[in-house]
Amino acid sequence: MRNFVRNHKILTSAGALLACFILWSVVWSVTASARGELITRYDISRGHYEVQGYGLPVPWRPEYSRLLHERYGIEFRTVALCIVSTELVAYADSYNGMSTAAANRKFGHDVFKECAEEARKNWEQARKLANAQSH
Repeated sequence: MRNFVRNHKILTSAGALLACFILWSVVWSVTASARGELITRYDISRGHYEVQGYGLPVPWRPEYSRLLHERYGIEFRTVALCIVSTELVAYADSYNGMSTAAANRKFGHDVFKECAEEARKNWEQARKLANAQSH
């Protein structure tokens, strides 16, 4: 009988821990967007501007990151490549929505579009030059 009671307590405790873990996982997943906004507010309040990237990167991403950082002090952080969870997408999209709006207000224009267009042009010119030199 004593073993039964002991085993029952162990199983009950394990079940409770599992239930807590499942509940925490659900809450964590559902709050991804809200967490993104909360962290963005904190970052902006301390003067930290960042944009988060995921998915297959365009070839000019390194140049884009460099331009954002050198011109505006904005960090580009890759949070995932091709395999991205829906929670991470919700978090990053929420973060980026607030962060890019705040940065564009601070600098008075769309700095992300500016840097993306220039990075793409620089990459295309470097590619044309490399092709011309190889022929």
